[in-house]
Amino acid sequence: MRRLLSIEFFKLKNSRYFWILSGLFIVLLMSIPYTARVIVNKVSQQAEIIDALGGLTLPFFDFVDVWQNLTFIFKFFSIFLGFITVISVSSEYSYGMMKQNVIDGLSRAEFLWSKVLMITALSLVMTIVALLICLYMGYTYSPVTDWTFVTAHIEFIPAYFLHLVAFQLFCLVVTLVIKRSGITIAALFFYVLMIEPMIASYMSYQGLALLAEFLPVNAISNIIRFPFYKYAMRETQTTIGMMDLGILMGYIGLLTYVAHRILTKRDLA
Repeated sequence: MRRLLSIEFFKLKNSRYFWILSGLFIVLLMSIPYTARVIVNKVSQQAEIIDALGGLTLPFFDFVDVWQNLTFIFKFFSIFLGFITVISVSSEYSYGMMKQNVIDGLSRAEFLWSKVLMITALSLVMTIVALLICLYMGYTYSPVTDWTFVTAHIEFIPAYFLHLVAFQLFCLVVTLVIKRSGITIAALFFYVLMIEPMIASYMSYQGLALLAEFLPVNAISNIIRFPFYKYAMRETQTTIGMMDLGILMGYIGLLTYVAHRILTKRDLA
């Protein structure tokens, strides 16, 4: 395992795109709390004008809430990690590196696991960054910092890790099918932002909202549900749903299997 991971890191460490996209992802994660804080302050100030909501302060960064709130927003920037996977895999095709690796003695299965290990390691590093940001914002703004409150609902951090792994595996499979980075990135944007939302909306309109949960991007994203309805006194899911977790874990296994099948059955050129 260490050998495969070191091989993959050797390929990436001199790649400018890897450091640029990783750095941009971290910068975005660090900037989100500041932006969110400005928005929360403005909303709270406006709320004070309304007598019925006088003195309202949104507990956006309070412990218990901060884990779900921030990881939900962090999800939307997962595409930058997906780009790393897309460019990494497509470059293997473009420069014949994949075939050369096999010629040099790396099996197709080992090649796949090197990519999976890279995805897992990168997701772990970014999850640790997210953990530190949540801790900093919570200890800075939360009025209660007892350990029981700090760790309440911290399960959204490992859930965020699983989300990153699953989304990058999805990008890996799409790249193995298309092979070209530019087309793959365009296809991902088109599918994530347009095609699947349209399909999900149509399915919901037809009374098939439950089936829409099984669409890939929905399944990968639903592990951390929209948390902000609670601030409008509306019901919302504030825990990790077992069904959501089961669907996500199923997709992680399915995507890994599909990637393995593609690599073992198709030409590497």
